[in-house]
Amino acid sequence: MATAKPNALSEALGSPLPEGLNGLNKSQTDQLAAALASATARQRAALEQSTEAALSHIPMLLRGAVRKVLFG
Repeated sequence: MATAKPNALSEALGSPLPEGLNGLNKSQTDQLAAALASATARQRAALEQSTEAALSHIPMLLRGAVRKVLFG
């Protein structure tokens, strides 16, 4: 079963830590949480960049309408 012990990693994951990570100390879980946050930020930036690249193929006058349809 997963542990209910709150820490930076479980907060970053949004759920309790899996049993396999129970053996990590605070320093290790903090480091893993920081790596997860960094990867999430890089992924978000890459997604934003690819979205802009995809929209660059849409004629300028239609981009606003396409953005509204895609992203609300």
